[in-house]
Amino acid sequence: MRSFKHMTLVLATVSFSNAAFGGTFTLMTGKDATKYPGPNRFLMPSPGPGFPGTVHDGDRLAGTSDVGVTATYQGLGSPMYAPNHVGAMSFLFRRGSIPAGGSNRVPILGTDFLGGPLLDLDGNATGPRSLVPVASQVPVEIPGSASHVDLSFNLSNLTVSLTNFDATGTNEGGPNIQPEIATVVVTLAGTSPTGTFGGAINPGMDTRTGTLTAHTGPSGALKGVYRISNLGFELWYDAIDPASASADQLGTLQHLGKFRGWLVVRDCATGQFPTLTGQNLGGTLWPTVNSANVGQVFNTAVTLFGPTATITNGPASDQYSAAGNGGLTLTDGAGDIGAYFDTVAVPMLSATAQAFVYLEAAGVGINNSGDPVFSDTTGYDVVVVASSTEAIPGIAGDVNGDGSVTPQDATDLATMLLAPDASSACELARGDVNQDGNTDGRDIAALVDKLI
Repeated sequence: MRSFKHMTLVLATVSFSNAAFGGTFTLMTGKDATKYPGPNRFLMPSPGPGFPGTVHDGDRLAGTSDVGVTATYQGLGSPMYAPNHVGAMSFLFRRGSIPAGGSNRVPILGTDFLGGPLLDLDGNATGPRSLVPVASQVPVEIPGSASHVDLSFNLSNLTVSLTNFDATGTNEGGPNIQPEIATVVVTLAGTSPTGTFGGAINPGMDTRTGTLTAHTGPSGALKGVYRISNLGFELWYDAIDPASASADQLGTLQHLGKFRGWLVVRDCATGQFPTLTGQNLGGTLWPTVNSANVGQVFNTAVTLFGPTATITNGPASDQYSAAGNGGLTLTDGAGDIGAYFDTVAVPMLSATAQAFVYLEAAGVGINNSGDPVFSDTTGYDVVVVASSTEAIPGIAGDVNGDGSVTPQDATDLATMLLAPDASSACELARGDVNQDGNTDGRDIAALVDKLI
C-alpha cells in the first residue's frame, strides 16, 4: 500500500485525534438593517383586563419575507447607535407588560439586535477593557473586534460546550429614558467588570454543555450537519448607562435557557456547504413559550432586591404563556429552517467560513433593576446566527464524513487506498485511523478494531 508523507503536515496542523475543535463564531449581520425581525401585530393581555400592545417579532428571523418596520429610537437625546444599525441576525427578546391603571396591562416586547464591534465602556481604547460605564466618558469600539459566541465541539464524543459570549446590542430605548439604555453589552454569566470569566451562578440551568447528533437526512447521505440539544446558558445584559444603580456590576438582566439548534460544516472535499432544504431539519421553536421553569428560583447577579428571584408567568392579567406570545411559526420555505439556511444564511458567509451555527432558546429572565415593565418572568428568548473561520477536523475513521464510524467506512477506506489520488487531503486525514501520519493498510486493521 502507498503511504502519504504529506499527511504528517496535515496532522501537525489540525488535531484529528479526538475530533475536537472550537473557537470564535462571529455573530452574522447584514440583513434588514434598521428593521424589526417581523411586522407589527397586536397582542392582547390574557386573561385581561387591559389594552392591546404592538409587538414586532414575526418569525424572529432576519431575511425572511415578513420584514418589520423601521425600529425607531424612543427616548431622550441621541443614542450611541440607531436600533439595528448593523442588520442583526441574532436577537434577545424580552416579554414585558406595562401597568395601565388598576389591573389593566398593555403587552410589550423588547428586542435587542446583536452584532458589531465590542465596546470598552471607560472610553479608553488603549488601556485594559472595562465593562463599567464612566460618567462623561463615551464608550469606544475595540478595533478589530466583533460580537461573538465561543463554542467547543467534540465530534467523537458528540458534545458541545459554551465557553464565552460577548456581544454589543442596540434597542429602541423607551419614552423619556436616557439614550444610554439603547446600547447594551451582553456577556456570559460570571463575567467580571474587567472582562475576565467566572463560573456559573445558576449551574443547574447554566450547564454550558450540550449534545450533538449527526443528522444524515432522509437519504442517510447528508454530511457535516449536527443537531445541537440541551446547551444550558445564562447571559447577562447591561446598558452602558453610568447612572444605573448597579453600573459597577454586571447582570442587570439575566437570560437563562437551553439552546437547541444546528452546527453546519463546510465539506472539506467539495469546498461547499451542504444543501439543507428538504433534509428534515424541521422548523423553529416559535411560538413556544417556556413554561417549564415558571415557579423555579434562581440566584440573582445583582442583589439589590434579594439574592434570589422566582420566575412567574407574568402579571395575573397578562399571562405570557397565553396564545399569541412567543412569535410566529416560520412559513418561508414551507416552514423549513433548512431552506432558511440555504437562501439566507449560507449566501451571507464569507469564502473563508468553515462552519456556522444556529441557536435558539425559549427561556426565562430576571430583571435586577426594579423595572415595572420587564420583571422575573418567562418570555426571555434568544436567537443566534454565527459563523467561524476555524479549520474543522474530521473524525479519524469516519472516511465518508457522515459524522460516525460505521462498517461502510471500512469499504470506503479500501476504495481510497486503491485510488488515493482521487481523495482530498481532508478525506485522507479521516482515513488515518491509527494516527501515525500515513494512510495505509494498517489503518484497515485499526478501523476494524474500532468497529468491534
